Amino acid sequence: MKVYKSTDELSKELAEVKDTLKGFKKLVEVQKQEIQELKKYVSEDIKNKNLLHGYRKVIEDISSQVRK
Repeated sequence: MKVYKSTDELSKELAEVKDTLKGFKKLVEVQKQEIQELKKYVSEDIKNKNLLHGYRKVIEDISSQVRK
């Protein structure tokens, strides 16, 4: 036995689905921004690690020259 919904009920359900879709779209936007920020932090972290490694190498070279 099928139960048919009225036009008003279908309109309300459609409005709820549209609101839910808007919410998901906003969530996707926010997550994309967060991913970009995290990528930026990862890039900065790699840059800082490379700088640290370079400084460490320079210090080791200077220390070995001083010891000679």
